[in-house]
Amino acid sequence: MLAIRIATTLIAAATLSFLAPPVNIHWLHWVAYLPMFWVLREDTPKQNRWLGYIYGVLGVALIFRWFVDTIILFSNLSPIIAWTALLLFGLVFGLPYIVLWSNVHPLRRKLGIWWIVAIPALQVVIEYLSMYVLIFPYQHGVSQYRTPYVWQLASVTGVWGISFLLFFVNATLAEAMYRHREGGRTPWKALAITASVVVMVFGFGAWRHNTIEKTLTEAPTIEWQQIQTKNGMKERQKMTARQAFNYWYDTTKAIPAGSVDLVVWPESACPYNLNEGAVAKMLRTLATQGEFDLVVGGGSRERRREESGESTVTAFNSVYFFRKDGEVTDRYDKMVPLPFGEYIPLADTFPILREWIRGPGNFGAGKEAVMFDGTFGKYASPICYEAILSYVASRWLRPDLFINVTNDSWFGDTAAPHQHAMLAAIRSMELGVPTVRSAYTGVSMLVEPHGKIHHETTPFTDVSRAVTIRNARVQTIYSKFGDWFVLLCGLFLTVVMLILPWLRKK
Repeated sequence: MLAIRIATTLIAAATLSFLAPPVNIHWLHWVAYLPMFWVLREDTPKQNRWLGYIYGVLGVALIFRWFVDTIILFSNLSPIIAWTALLLFGLVFGLPYIVLWSNVHPLRRKLGIWWIVAIPALQVVIEYLSMYVLIFPYQHGVSQYRTPYVWQLASVTGVWGISFLLFFVNATLAEAMYRHREGGRTPWKALAITASVVVMVFGFGAWRHNTIEKTLTEAPTIEWQQIQTKNGMKERQKMTARQAFNYWYDTTKAIPAGSVDLVVWPESACPYNLNEGAVAKMLRTLATQGEFDLVVGGGSRERRREESGESTVTAFNSVYFFRKDGEVTDRYDKMVPLPFGEYIPLADTFPILREWIRGPGNFGAGKEAVMFDGTFGKYASPICYEAILSYVASRWLRPDLFINVTNDSWFGDTAAPHQHAMLAAIRSMELGVPTVRSAYTGVSMLVEPHGKIHHETTPFTDVSRAVTIRNARVQTIYSKFGDWFVLLCGLFLTVVMLILPWLRKK
């Protein structure tokens, strides 16, 4: 029997990778946890913990399998070390699933039917806390980013509400399964309430989607030139800086003057430090002659003289803005550099780590969420994976347009660019702001305030085309009250912890 439970656990964990893009079987998510609920037994708490851990380790490793390709391609580490790193990643970040799955039967025993609320609430808190410690945070609810009516719930609760809903439906079905296993009655009342909640979510989603669609049809428009290249980092490393720069410059130069309003170069498109030399002047001229606002991903180097007289240099991953009338030039420095990509954690304390791990940069962190004063409103430009961190995106107060620049070619032709795009798409829904996503080799796309995705590109293809942005910002409950739903789940769990001793005594 244990062998069957282990095999079922492995199948359930493997299912997680099919819920994420590029496969994204989003409808399966509504029943995806049932095999794991079936595996758990009330009289085997120790086995439940180990099975939950196996589920977490394998599930995390399969979702982030692309780690291996990135390490092998762009570092000096061997494939054995790359696979070991993935295993260690799974071993560490699979730990929260022990907390989740080992508490199913204890909560069911102590809370009765209310466990079907407690387990989803616990998952929400786990996901929220993981956002601050996981290199690439992953929320289960994002799988619904292509189901427009369910997706609208994120405008109220953030993505956390969708994660809650998915676990709530699965837990209710699991309760019916447990009752059948125990020879008890089917929980028709719980099933009816759950079905009603799902219907209300779909009804609200349909109403909100159609209402915002009507608003967008009457909104002013911006013409954005979407540009990406088929040449990834392997090809770029064979080029000179001038050759790499020329692709973006020549493609932009070919745009007829006055035909578009906004041009965006992705993260690291400009191989030069734009706060030094004459390249910034070239780009300013390009913007004024082409009559468009220009956003460029590039680098910055800040030199500082220490009291000892020595000069130090700090590099930043930056975005530069050139307004079409030539009046504004501004810069934003990435506030959250990517661990093991843009810096090596603890390398300042243990410099030898830079000898052991070659490949990552050594970038400093920006201090301020700079907003660009564009021709068509306020532009916020989170860089790379800053767009998948809600607490970072919220630092820009009421922008009119998100311009997310990224370079996902470091991950190769894997699932990573698709997963990254999915996780970034949630910001438009939560904050009610359209998002322009410009990726070096894709996935580039436009996301509207009701979550609709347009002009999604195929990775590693050359693209240069005009895209129409329906420029409207809409008010959302989430943008006003933030992570209130996470707080509510935390308070519910706190009350549960306080009353459990009383229930145990009773």
